[in-house]
Amino acid sequence: PGLKLDEGAPDGRLFPADLLARAYRAAAQRASRENLFQYGNPRGSLTLRENIATMLKSQRGLPVTAENICITRGSQNGIFLAAHVLVRPGDTVIVEALAYEPAVAAFRALGANIVSVGLDEDGIDVEAVEHACRRNAVRAVFLTPHHQFPTTVSLRPERRLRLLELAHQFGFAIIEDDYDHEFHFESQPLLPMAGYGPGHVIYVGSMSKLLLPALRIGYVAAPPPVIDAIAHMVSLTDGMGNTLTEHAAAELIENGELRRHARKVRQVYAKRRENFAKEIDRSLGDLVDYRMPDGGLAFWLRFPNTDLDTMEARAAAMGLRFAASRSFMTRDDAPRGLRIGFASLNEHEARTAIAALREAAG
Repeated sequence: PGLKLDEGAPDGRLFPADLLARAYRAAAQRASRENLFQYGNPRGSLTLRENIATMLKSQRGLPVTAENICITRGSQNGIFLAAHVLVRPGDTVIVEALAYEPAVAAFRALGANIVSVGLDEDGIDVEAVEHACRRNAVRAVFLTPHHQFPTTVSLRPERRLRLLELAHQFGFAIIEDDYDHEFHFESQPLLPMAGYGPGHVIYVGSMSKLLLPALRIGYVAAPPPVIDAIAHMVSLTDGMGNTLTEHAAAELIENGELRRHARKVRQVYAKRRENFAKEIDRSLGDLVDYRMPDGGLAFWLRFPNTDLDTMEARAAAMGLRFAASRSFMTRDDAPRGLRIGFASLNEHEARTAIAALREAAG
């Protein structure tokens, strides 16, 4: 069937199935005891919202309570709901030149006018954002400041503060997608922008990278009026989330198992990151430019002297599949590269993957 490389997924084999089974069993028993098998709150389980609010406050500096949280079916659902609440047809939304395509597609589906601005090794070009704001009535800026998707760079603190100043000056909302905050390997991670300007930031997070992507648990943190509007959208679409799964996730947080699991997999992924870099240097050294990612679960690989269209066609013929470099581009002059996940690959799989990329590169 060939080889499929992801864009930064966790390794589901590392999550202990018996842990999940115990959490579901405890959640089911509690739901039976407390009569929780009824239709629930569109904001999600109060217990889980309280747990997430405590985590965001203590670990990420967000001044939030359960009233600031709505549980979603993964971060993409959270982005779409936030966009639906904010954006009307014709509104301008600023995105980075390289961005998470499903999010950009969500804004386009809502009729947004997309303005793409450049980014470099320090993150989004805030001067270009200001310039765009002077030419358009900007409704929102969507970005991934922590481990930028797809390039993995972190937005510098001074640029974060300037962006918050611009949000205040021009009255736009920042949608901050912090999709894998837990996985940072160098020093302390920068705290989310939502902690510095909570009135201007809609913060979207996910538990999918820590738990399992198949469980689809994300959340939005925002001022209560925004959460009310998002909860209303949930009630119009599927009414509520998956109560049992939400209670199981809350159980894993409360009993400390999620934190222990996070510590364990961070160590595994840190080793895999080092190993992946060694394999890149060994097999692709003369073809590729890259920087070691400070965090996240993927590498951004640039091939300055290789035609990526040809490389991707050759890879497809070999049965090697990965996200097309063009899929990240929101403007024609954006720098091209490949985002290749390392976390889901053990040592042997990583070697096989890099060797296949070398063959495809010619």
